[in-house]
This record gives sequence, structure tokens and C-alpha cells, in this order.
Amino acid sequence: MNDYDFSRLNDKEFEVLCTDLIGASEGVRFERFKPGRDQGVDGRYFSPDGGEWILQAKHWAATPFSKLVAHLRTSEAPKIAALKPERYILVVSHPLSRLNKEELVTALGACCPVSVYGREDLNDLLPKHSVIERRHFKLWISSATVLLGLLNNAINGRSDAMMKQIIEKSKIYVQTSNFQLGVNKLNDLGSVIITGQPGIGKTTLAEQLILFYAASGYELVCISEHIQEAEQAWEPERPQLFYFDDFLGRNYLEALSGYKGSQIVHFIRRVAHDRAHKKFVLTSRSTILNQGRALDDVFDHHKIDKNEMEVRVESLSLLDKARILYNHIWHSGLDHEYTESFYVKKRYHEIIRHTNFNPRIIQFITDPQRLVDVPSEAYWGHIKDLLDNPAKIWEHPFDAQLDDFGRFLVLLVAFNGNRVEEKRLKAAYASGLRMPEHSNFDGKREFSVAIKFLSNSLLTRSVQGTRSFYKLFNPSLADFLIHRYAGNFEALEFVFKCLRSRTSASMILDLTKNKLIERTAARDMFFKLFEHEAELNFKESDSEYLATLHMHIGTNPSNAANAKRLQAVCDVALSEPAPRASLNGWKFLVTAINNEIVSAESVVEHVLQAIEYGVNENELPGLGDLVGTLEIHSINEATEPFTKLAHEFISNSLDDMFDEGDIFTNGEDLSAANRRLRDKICDKFTSWQVDPTEAMVDELVDAYDVPFRMKGYFAAEDFNFVSPRAEQNRLEAMDIDDLFAREQ
Repeated sequence: MNDYDFSRLNDKEFEVLCTDLIGASEGVRFERFKPGRDQGVDGRYFSPDGGEWILQAKHWAATPFSKLVAHLRTSEAPKIAALKPERYILVVSHPLSRLNKEELVTALGACCPVSVYGREDLNDLLPKHSVIERRHFKLWISSATVLLGLLNNAINGRSDAMMKQIIEKSKIYVQTSNFQLGVNKLNDLGSVIITGQPGIGKTTLAEQLILFYAASGYELVCISEHIQEAEQAWEPERPQLFYFDDFLGRNYLEALSGYKGSQIVHFIRRVAHDRAHKKFVLTSRSTILNQGRALDDVFDHHKIDKNEMEVRVESLSLLDKARILYNHIWHSGLDHEYTESFYVKKRYHEIIRHTNFNPRIIQFITDPQRLVDVPSEAYWGHIKDLLDNPAKIWEHPFDAQLDDFGRFLVLLVAFNGNRVEEKRLKAAYASGLRMPEHSNFDGKREFSVAIKFLSNSLLTRSVQGTRSFYKLFNPSLADFLIHRYAGNFEALEFVFKCLRSRTSASMILDLTKNKLIERTAARDMFFKLFEHEAELNFKESDSEYLATLHMHIGTNPSNAANAKRLQAVCDVALSEPAPRASLNGWKFLVTAINNEIVSAESVVEHVLQAIEYGVNENELPGLGDLVGTLEIHSINEATEPFTKLAHEFISNSLDDMFDEGDIFTNGEDLSAANRRLRDKICDKFTSWQVDPTEAMVDELVDAYDVPFRMKGYFAAEDFNFVSPRAEQNRLEAMDIDDLFAREQ
């Protein structure tokens, strides 16, 4: 027989269990209510004669019995007197003696029959209602019988130790829609590859899937090194769940590198053929499977991507996040003085809605062992500091868990604007290793080795078509690194010399705007970076990058040094086979033409290629200036193609380019609105140095459909519109407040 203490359940979960169990025992269905202040009612039933039965559950096992009695006397007794129920049922998680029950009944002072259920009573009822016991998963897996079965279903010492850890951690698990999605994939396909950012909960989800299937009789087989371990443990007639997780020091990328991708695919296919008895759970960094496709096209051939599911912060609703926070607080063991910090002015909303919300951060801020030096009055400031700039979370993995080469790779990604193409990252890394500053670096030098480790900790990899990108998995890591290195000019110069990218130049400007770098220091940085490109003879230099550097050094072409740099920018720009997006580069071509550093004729082909390549709205003015400069020099080959490009751009962007408030400034005057729109269109063309025809403007005005838009614009003022998302947010906020509501 089981002897639950119900400590694995929080108070809200205990209420649900009690209404289910007592209802089954009494042969009635208790009406339950959403979490919140219950006015003394957790469950309600109306008897055939119209009398009201009230059930109240108190999960106060950690509270002294005397305090429970006092609470019932002062708080619950008046509620019972006001409600006047036909019957009152009190359920507590305390162990109760006969005298304890009498004391509780006396404290309630009820004028109706009172039934009291304690811990022993609940444990007696659960075996009689096994369906309810199984329904409450977190309780059920802690039963002696199930625990024994779970541990017996771990077929080696490693799996046994892991199973114990999983069981202990499961009490803080919050089941979201991701759990059922994982179950569905395992039932339908036999295997699931759970990907996600570090700390988002992919391992926790995998562990709960393991519990679910292990409790149903599946053996757990943990794979630590080789897929052959699973092959060797395969028992044809026995239900088995194979688990391959990155926390063991291996991730999916390493698995694919260590053994051919076809071996993994073969095992996935083998499990699929016997999915009634076999399951295969893998966890990995987000989109790591795409690396497998690069290693072996067998993954594409067998469409392994259908087995993937990504756990993302965006997939968690606000209520999911609230439940995660509430569960961690409930099971944390924090003193009252600390937990109170979450309730002052409903501060829990700030945490739930914070852009850096992450289950790992929630675990960190609710861990009493990490608060030894944090007094209760400073706790809220500590929480906000970690969420806004969680340096303490990143200091240890960055300083203690990475070697010099790993830290260098992370810095390259961070100071490239938090995103870098894999090809460029490899080149920047190789460039850095060739510099003397790296001669004393210690650790694993090979890019593939270093990136594998980082892919399991601080970086995430994504694939867009045939291109792969790395980025930091959380913006807070970038904040930590930027603030740490902003004052280290030598380290920054070294990193930026390796990157040689437009985005890294923009990063320097951002650091300057945010006053993390002095303007004079930034200018010196730009100068040294340009000199570095010159030392490389501008090999593989990007013209826009050079133009940005030159702009912030000095642009006066009468200065010999500036003119030399300008010549270099133009030479690189005109040598590029297909012009990339450009802002400053085209501006400098205009300056170079006007100062006879380059000829107008030499620029024509460059401009035509740029027009064919396409540009965005920010780039159109610069390209328009360049086309206009050619026209001044009697070169008109680009005029018509650019005019056509500008016309097509406005036509394609018409819905978003002009604000309706600017068009309808004269009220419901159709003629005035049409004139206003024509003026806006002509102004836009003029800003790009384009002289549009009347027919072009007429076409655009007709396409805008002023009468239809006017009707919708002014009709919108006649009622207060609440978007579905806004209404959903309002309802979610109410549910969150109910979850955190406490008895008064």
C-alpha cells in the first residue's frame, strides 16, 4: 500500500486531486472552480433535495498543526456560517489522529455535518480509485510500486541513476502542449528529436516522456557514447525506450560526426518499424539535424525532419510561464520573506512577461542555496538584476566551462551583431588563429571541435536554404559580453579585425551611441580596421564595410590620405561581380565621380547590376543619387531601369508605405485625400531623384483605392476595437492572478 505525503503536488494540484478523489468516494461529482480566492469553496455539489455540499482542501503539510487549527477558527469558520451548507468536507494533507480530527471539527464550529479527511484517509482511498491515482501523474510516479517498477526498468547503472534524478525533478515539471506533441510523435513515428535553446526545457520534456513510458512498462536504455549501445541492448519482444541526450556530454551533432549519419537513420527506421514496442528520444541544440544533412544526405532522403519538434519560449503561453514560476516558488523552500517579493504589486507579472524569461533562470532565482548572501529586502532587486542582465548566470559557463578558443568563438558571434554566417565565422576564426595574439591560447583549437561544444551551451545554429548561421541563444548573453568587453579596446580591436563585416562595424557604432565606447576611441578603432584591410591588400574586403570605416575616419577628398582611402573603397566596390546592398558605398562613388577619382563611365555597369540585383527602401536614395550623378555627366543608360525599379517598389509596398492618417488629414474629403496621396507619391519619387510620368502616379493612386480605405478608416473611429490578442492577454492576466491568489 502506498503512503503518499503529497509533497510532490502544489496546493492547486492538491485541490484538484481532492475534489476528484472525494467525489469518486462519495459517488458524486464536485463542481470545481479555477484557481483564485475561493471564498471557502474548492468543490461544490448540490444534493437531490437542493442542499449544498462544500469541499475545502488545505495543503499545509509544512505548517504546524496548531496554525492550521487557528486558521480554520478565524478564517474558515465565518465562511461556513455565511454559506450555511448542507454538508462540509475538509481535506488536509496533515497526518491526523482521532483527537486531531475532533479539534478541527471544533475549530470550524459548523452548524452542519462535517467530514474530515487526512493524509491516511486519502492514502486509503487511492487504491480503490486507481484511475484517479493514475490521472494525477506527479503523484502516481512517486508511489512505492511505480518507483520500484521505474527503477527496475532502468537496465544499467547509468540509467538507474538518471531515473532517480528524473523522478525527483518531476515535481516541478509543468505539463504544456509540448508534452502531448512529444507523445503523439512517439506513438506515430516511434522517435522524436527534441531541439531547443539551452535552458528552455528540452531535457525536462524528454525526461517526462521517459517517465510516462517507463511507468507504462518501457525499459530505459541510456546511450552515452555509441549508437551501438542501443543496438546491443535491443530486445525484440520487450518494450524499450532509448534515450540519447546532450547533457551526457554528447549531442546529436557529435553523434553524427562520430558515427555515420546512416547509422542513426537506420536505428530511427528500425524503431519506426517496431514502434509498438520501441521508442527513441533524442535531445539536441536547435536545428542541429541540419548539420547531419550536411554530413550525410541520407537524412534528406528519409525525411527525418518530421521527427523533430522544437521547444521555444514563444511556444509557452503566459499562463504556462506563470505555472512554471508558481511551481518553482512552491517547491523551492524559500522563506516567506522571500516569496512575498513576488506578490508585492503583483510583481510575478514582470517576471512572466520579461523578454529574458527562461525556465533555467526561474530555477536560478528560486534556488535558496544561491541566496545565502542575498537578504530578503534585496531579493527583488536581485531578481530584476538577473533578468535584465543575468551576468551571474553567464559568468560561470563562459569563464569556467569554455577554453580560450571557445570564448573567442562566442565573442566573434556576439560582436558581429549576435548573428554570423557559418562560412564567415570559420573565416574569422581562422584569421584570428593566424594572429600572434593567439599564440598563448589554451584548449581545443579545431573549429569543428570547439563549435560542437558551444552548440551544446551558448550558441544556436539555424539553416536558411543552403546557408547556415550561428547566434547567441539569448540576448542577455550578448548584454553580459558587451558590458564586460566594452572597455577592453585591445580585445575588441582583435575581434573586429577578424570579423571584417558590416554588422561588426554597426556594432561599434551602437557601442558608441550607447556611450560604452568614446567617440575618439571608436574613430581610432575604425582607422586601425581600415589599415588592417590595407595590410591585407583589400583581399576579400567588402566595399560597404570599407565605406563605413572610411565615413567615420574622415571623408574630405582634398586630404591625400582620405582620397587614397576613397579610391580603395571605389576600387573594391567596382570590382565586386554583383553589387550587394549598399548605403555608404554608393554615396562615396558619387563623391569619387564629382572629385574625378573615378570616371562616370566606369560606374555604369555597376549601377545596372545593382538595379537588376534589387535594393530596399533605405538603399534607394543612395542609388538614386548615383543615377542622377550619371545623368549630370550625360549618361542615361540607368535612368529608365531605375525609374522602373522605383515604380515597382512603390507598387509592391503601397499598403504599408503611406500612413492613412497622413492621407485623410482633411476628413472625409475624397478629392483632398486623392491630392494628398498624389503629393506623397511624387515626394517619394523625388527623394529618389526620379521624375515619374502622370500615368505612373495615376496607376498608383488607383491601386491605393482611396474610397475603400477612407470608409474603413473613419468607420474604425465609430467603435472601440479590442483585438482578439488583447482580449486574450486580459483573460490570461486574470487567470495568472487567480493562480497566484492567496487566502486572506
